[in-house]
Amino acid sequence: MSKKRLIFPVVNALAMAAMFGVVGVYVWDIPLWALIGAVAGFLVGLLAEFGLKRAGAWLYRRRALLVVLLEVPLIIFAVGPYGYVLALTRPIQGAVCCAPATFGDRYETVSIPAADGETLAGWYVPPAENPGPVIMLLNGSASTRIGTTWHAVRLADAGYGVLMYDQRALGESTGSTQSLGWLDRRDIPYVVDFLAARPEVDASRIGAVGLSLGAHILIMAGPDEPRIAAFWLDGAGTNRVADFPPAKNFNEQFAGVINAAIENAAAVYLGMAPPPPFSELIPRLAPRPVLMIVAGADEFERRANERYAALLGENAEQWVLEGVPHVGGPNYRTDEYLSRMLAFFEQALAG
Repeated sequence: MSKKRLIFPVVNALAMAAMFGVVGVYVWDIPLWALIGAVAGFLVGLLAEFGLKRAGAWLYRRRALLVVLLEVPLIIFAVGPYGYVLALTRPIQGAVCCAPATFGDRYETVSIPAADGETLAGWYVPPAENPGPVIMLLNGSASTRIGTTWHAVRLADAGYGVLMYDQRALGESTGSTQSLGWLDRRDIPYVVDFLAARPEVDASRIGAVGLSLGAHILIMAGPDEPRIAAFWLDGAGTNRVADFPPAKNFNEQFAGVINAAIENAAAVYLGMAPPPPFSELIPRLAPRPVLMIVAGADEFERRANERYAALLGENAEQWVLEGVPHVGGPNYRTDEYLSRMLAFFEQALAG
């Protein structure tokens, strides 16, 4: 074999190593993915160099173009989405410190048996009233219960019981993978079971706060969990491509195609069908009180929620926070946000 004949496979191996290495950046394993890319690129290069040589001079002279036409779609529509899903689903576990000081000695550390044999770790503060209302708090993606501290402290100070917990594969909860909320929705009935079994909890007055992905989980689980009496949903975006607002340009059309590939990769990786789109789930939260908080400064979130506005049922409304970024209400509109949250739960969980 002539050494010159190996130049093209080697060059292609280096190019593929670089492209696959980009995927490695997302999944925190650059060497492995670069190696995978190098091996795949070398094999494809060998096939092109020796296979196309036999196919004819015209094809052989255009082997670089043909390989690019093969590999670029592979990166965009297969390797990229799969790598992105791996990045989103990797566990982020470790000790969580510390419970808010304002809880004093009122709180207890709890472990909640959940779906699939997993255990959810959290902090629980009983309500001031006995039996009284309690609110479960769900953090955003790649976060822990600490991400709900602002809401938990203020709700507890107002006399509500609060449960802040780590979702599966986060913080001190068990689980081998995050799941875009697809698996977490199964845990919600177990969390409600835990609260409803507490003697100091009024099981008819269980509310929920969801932030970003936490809001997604509640929307996915809420229709089939009637024991949740009220939903404060801050930062809900889209769950499926079907929820995307109409594309304004080619870039948004292309983003829809890529996200469809990501959905398919997630379904394969998680071994389950995707949940229904929000457009089907949100109407099923009725007639319970729902308040959806929308970041006015986030154009995509705002446009997505414009579609949801027409789907909100009885006792539901949207609150668009003009000029506020994603889940930024507590930082940008502190007093108004707190006042409205407390008023919402006071009315929704009046008993």
